[in-house]
Amino acid sequence: MSHFSNARLSTKILMTLLIGGSVIFAVSTLATYWIVRDLTLDTQKEKASLLIQSIEPTIAISLFLGIKEIEDKVSSITRLDEVVALEVTDIKGIRIFNYRKKTSSPLTKTIKITKNLMEPSSPKSIGTITLTYSGEEFAKTMDHFYTLYGLIIMGAILTLWFILIWINRLLMPIKLIAHKVHNFRPGEKIIFDIPYAQYEFVQIIQAFESMQQRVWNYAQKFQTINQDLEIKVKEKTHELIQSLYHDTLTTLPNRLKLQEDLLLFPNNTVAIFNIDDFKEVNDFFGIDAGDDLLAQIAYWLSETKLQPYRIGGDEFAFILPREFSREEIAHKITTFLSNFEERNFIIGEETFHLRGTVGVAIMSRKPIIHADIALNKARSLKKPYSLYDSAEGIEDQYKTNIAMSAQIRQALIEHRIVCQYQPIVNCKTGVTDKYETLVRIQRDDGTLIPPNDFLPIAKKTKLYSSITQEVIYQACHTFSNRTEHFSINLSNSDILDPHTLTTIERILKQTNTANRIVFEILESEGIENFDEVALFITRMKELGASIAIDDFGSGYSNFENILKLNVDFLKIDGSLIKTIDQNPRHRIVVESIVDFAHRIGIETIAEFVATEDILSIVTELGITYSQGYHTGKPMSL
Repeated sequence: MSHFSNARLSTKILMTLLIGGSVIFAVSTLATYWIVRDLTLDTQKEKASLLIQSIEPTIAISLFLGIKEIEDKVSSITRLDEVVALEVTDIKGIRIFNYRKKTSSPLTKTIKITKNLMEPSSPKSIGTITLTYSGEEFAKTMDHFYTLYGLIIMGAILTLWFILIWINRLLMPIKLIAHKVHNFRPGEKIIFDIPYAQYEFVQIIQAFESMQQRVWNYAQKFQTINQDLEIKVKEKTHELIQSLYHDTLTTLPNRLKLQEDLLLFPNNTVAIFNIDDFKEVNDFFGIDAGDDLLAQIAYWLSETKLQPYRIGGDEFAFILPREFSREEIAHKITTFLSNFEERNFIIGEETFHLRGTVGVAIMSRKPIIHADIALNKARSLKKPYSLYDSAEGIEDQYKTNIAMSAQIRQALIEHRIVCQYQPIVNCKTGVTDKYETLVRIQRDDGTLIPPNDFLPIAKKTKLYSSITQEVIYQACHTFSNRTEHFSINLSNSDILDPHTLTTIERILKQTNTANRIVFEILESEGIENFDEVALFITRMKELGASIAIDDFGSGYSNFENILKLNVDFLKIDGSLIKTIDQNPRHRIVVESIVDFAHRIGIETIAEFVATEDILSIVTELGITYSQGYHTGKPMSL
């Protein structure tokens, strides 16, 4: 069905005529066939019946009288060519007469009629007569019929063929129109030079010409629109390139542009310039004022003809000429910084002088990274500038830090964070009343990594809280079956981490060790975050824990804050204790701390007790507990 729906129009018309004509022809042929056949048969049967009627009385009387010789009585019809056979039987079925015509050709069609012979003047049957009549006339009539309809079929086929040719001729204009439309190209005009066309095709051509005009008009409009779009696309592309490669605030080329420019040469000399203390400008005057100041600095840098880049925040970069020596670069950087410091910058109605720091990487394959390393070195050494030197091994230190960070993560996963415990001895009794928990990382070979090697890196990589939680878990479960007190160091980040605090409370309740644990807090961190530390101390004391201030006396010791924090122990800084037997000034400081602690009821602990002499002095000064290698080294419990 789908093939017919997609067929050509001429084919559809022809198929429609063919199917319709075939149906009509078949119906009319069948009707005619049955009519002719029935009429012919009926005629033949009537002739046969008349012949029987002509001899029936004579034969009936002969049978009634018992005369069996009836051949001469039926000879009038047996001589007829149409009569093929004649048979007469009596009432008992005995054949009285049987005639068969002798013929050399087989009969294709015969008509047989049988009638009962009745007694004269009586309805009683006395026998039967059967006449077989030739059907050749019927056959001839039907042959004529078949010949006639064969001719009719051939005529119909020829008529359909001529109709198909005529339809194709009528539809020829459509083919020509389709061919011209198929080969249409934008900007061209179709000329329908059809040699002849009916009214309907003229309408189609007029419609196509009207459509062609509208398409032409639209094409002109679209061409104009496309030209406008191309202009806008170019403008937008330029804007995107500008925004991609330039800083929106200062309009200077950005870090991405710097990286692409550096790809032009394998080795480059790059300087990174950082504004000192710029964060304070933002904090004091606001971000808008800081942005305005950055725009002024960028304008001044552009005037220096150094072709500056803004690579982020308050940092700018320059690509320096390759032919400069280290001495020339150092001289130019010094001059540049001097000019910058003399430059007046304005915020509101105020005039400011700023300072900067520069890091330089000379002829480097990683100029941005190396210049940034040099900048960090200059800032840490509080120098105005620094030149990158690979011999200093700073990159090796970075690699070491990365490796250590990975090692910390792996140790946490594989449960290789282990605790050792250093005894804290009562100076009066000499008994170990307490232990300080010290963390280590156990290597695969069983050796231990000391905390100074990995805790600073853990703080920078946000792994410190995970280590703290592991230490608290191990220490609390270790001392859940012991009677001594034990201490754990907490950093400022631990105290400010809600998840760590929740973990501490949960483990203390699970192990029932809250009344024997001591949390050690660095003095400096406690003072810097006084409110948060005070809240933490209150929260832990409600559970029954004790608080110690670690490294007390290492810097500026705020006795007033100690009073407010309500701590239980002061751990005197080891830098004072380890030379107390040699430095009278340290002894005076320790005496003052111990006296202050005794007056307010706080116990003291001396760290770094390494010799018997130091132990004697701290005991003499009234320090409650001592801790160091002399009284006991860290161990596993």
